[in-house]
Amino acid sequence: MMDLNENEFLEELRKDFVPEAEEYIQTIVSGLLDMEEGAVPAEGIEEVYRAAHSLKGAAQAVQMPRIGEVCQAMESIFSGIKDGFLRPSVQEFDVLQRAADLIADMVASGGDDRGQAGEMRRKLEAVLAAPPGTAPSPDVYEEPVEEDSSEPLPPVEDEEPRPGAVQPKGSGRETVRVAASRLDGLLLEAEELISVNQAFAARRREAGALRTMLSADLGEWRKARESLKRTVAGNPCLAGVEEFFQKGAEGLRRARDLASALEKKLAEDGESSGVLSQNLLEEARSTVMLPFSALLQGFPKIVRDLSRNLGREVDFKSSGGEAEVDKRILEGLKDPLIHLVRNAADHGIESPADREAAGKSSRGTITLSVSSVERGRVEVSLTDDGRGIDPCALRERAAKSGAISAAEARLLSDEAALMLIFQSGLSTSSIITEVSGRGLGMAIVREGVEKMGGKISLASAPGEGTVFTISLPVTLATFRGVIVEEWGRFFVLPAANVKRVARVRRCDVKRVGNRETILVDGKPCGLTRLGAVLELDPPADFMEREVFSVVAASAADATLAFIVDRVADEQEVLLKPMGDRLKRVRNVAGITVLGTGEAIPVLHCGDLVKSALKGSFHQRRPPDEATKGPPTILVAEDSITSRTLLKHILTAAGYRVLTASDGMEALEIFSAEGADLVVSDIEMPRMNGFELVSGIRSTEGLSETPVILVTSLESKEDRERGAAAGADAYIVKSGFDQGALLDVIKRLT
Repeated sequence: MMDLNENEFLEELRKDFVPEAEEYIQTIVSGLLDMEEGAVPAEGIEEVYRAAHSLKGAAQAVQMPRIGEVCQAMESIFSGIKDGFLRPSVQEFDVLQRAADLIADMVASGGDDRGQAGEMRRKLEAVLAAPPGTAPSPDVYEEPVEEDSSEPLPPVEDEEPRPGAVQPKGSGRETVRVAASRLDGLLLEAEELISVNQAFAARRREAGALRTMLSADLGEWRKARESLKRTVAGNPCLAGVEEFFQKGAEGLRRARDLASALEKKLAEDGESSGVLSQNLLEEARSTVMLPFSALLQGFPKIVRDLSRNLGREVDFKSSGGEAEVDKRILEGLKDPLIHLVRNAADHGIESPADREAAGKSSRGTITLSVSSVERGRVEVSLTDDGRGIDPCALRERAAKSGAISAAEARLLSDEAALMLIFQSGLSTSSIITEVSGRGLGMAIVREGVEKMGGKISLASAPGEGTVFTISLPVTLATFRGVIVEEWGRFFVLPAANVKRVARVRRCDVKRVGNRETILVDGKPCGLTRLGAVLELDPPADFMEREVFSVVAASAADATLAFIVDRVADEQEVLLKPMGDRLKRVRNVAGITVLGTGEAIPVLHCGDLVKSALKGSFHQRRPPDEATKGPPTILVAEDSITSRTLLKHILTAAGYRVLTASDGMEALEIFSAEGADLVVSDIEMPRMNGFELVSGIRSTEGLSETPVILVTSLESKEDRERGAAAGADAYIVKSGFDQGALLDVIKRLT
């Protein structure tokens, strides 16, 4: 370390600083939440105070003075709380939480505060100077809540605490800090031993086959020798031939015995190797296993910030945080769970007034629980006691969007209709905001869960709430796989997705509509050829058999049966990624190496089912869609600059654009020419945006035209007024993003 120059040494220090700072920030955030709820013991306040103090010192040591500046002000506030002369209000706790968010951003960006540290320090000093319990003035404390308030996962292990540093609760053992990437590498190397053990088993089978073959040859050789003995009896000229056969038989016997000994030795060594590698693998896995609490600890703050921003009263509860899973599972589950929690807080939990009107407590509850349901799997449940999901509304939205026909929507059961929420483009929200409503989040949630080999389901009752249930493997890289052969190639299907393996007669196949089906567990199931779905070329001598092998695989809410040439085996499979260049290949999740050394694809059951369904159903399109011109968008905006900007963005995106300088002119143009979509400001002369939306909704034949409000009004009341008027989306100018606008337009047109 001493031969590093000063800059290199500073960089090394900063690498160690980041995980240490994340621990201190989490202590501060958790402590603030506890303080806000009240009844925090003195040692709890002391812990938060010491965390701020230690973080300040560490930041100064790595030359990040802006972080130290904010920590200094927070430390003074915590000191005041500890001494009893400072009692922060709800708004003042908002400022402290925003300060923690800013520190986290600065840590992640290498100390860059983007000019915000000084302003934050002044706000914290104002909190310190305010009389106990008084609310600060709005111009000091009102700030928009960021979308992503989640905290990063903590490091796998903590370093030996220094004197004066805050020690994590329950930490009584000696630990050493190791880079997570090194632990990941260790686990991957240990998992490679699975292939080594499979190779041992393959070599043992080969030795057994060789022993069997030699035994058969020895038997045939002995028969030939006995026959020859009778032929050459009394003929001295053929005595050498008999001796040759005698030596040959002895050689075959020795070769058979050697093959038998080799088979036995391979079995013994394979068993020993299996035990040792399994122990090593368990130890390696334990190094990257984290308790679920590492993920759960960030959600109380997410719920708090969302409820404050949305004007709701929401409590967050969790249980089962002691359950341990692979940290890669936690990292992959983080975004899906944030989506679910945000949806629950945004359009699951009702406003206090609506809850009281429905006979509920004004405070809603979101509960996240974790439990081990079977060996190697864990179940995560997210429950809210909100308004629930209306299956009838989902049927209507699905039919309106073209995802299914109106006839298909009517045939769906309530359970099947609820699963429509995972369709891309469908949402239970009546208006699109920066928090939700685009109909993409739930599709992303399902894709993220399935990518980890998991499944997601839900149950909901209107007026009572919703429960999302996610089932996941405890570890990510290894799983049980079913090896199948199809048209001369081998593939692996994850056993968790395989519902049934069977032999089926051709006479048992029935045709329903335009699809072939068979019965799986007494229910009709679509049938297709795996090779056809994978777009493989059939062999030249391919012929349909009267009796064939079928693998029924499920993904999300669909199950399909795939015809294969044969089901070869089921075994432990090590999933290997295919590299960045082949990161997302349709129908393929990765590769695995068999004991024979052959690399074969591991199939993605979710993709397989989607590909099979796309091959069976054609997307419905209006007959004149090919000749239809670009969509027409009407822009209503009284600001010339904003109007010109919007027109430029939309024209460049390929839309035909009409403009109006106020709501009255826009309604006249709309009534005369119509439009595929309207983008409107709210504050305009003669007729404002709310009135324009109402006018559009009352225009005969055009009342369903989508309307997007783009405005500087960002209060909860204005958003609710926009939704009540019938707007489909609400975008705030202060956070305007043309990409988000175009995304919403594409979604609505």
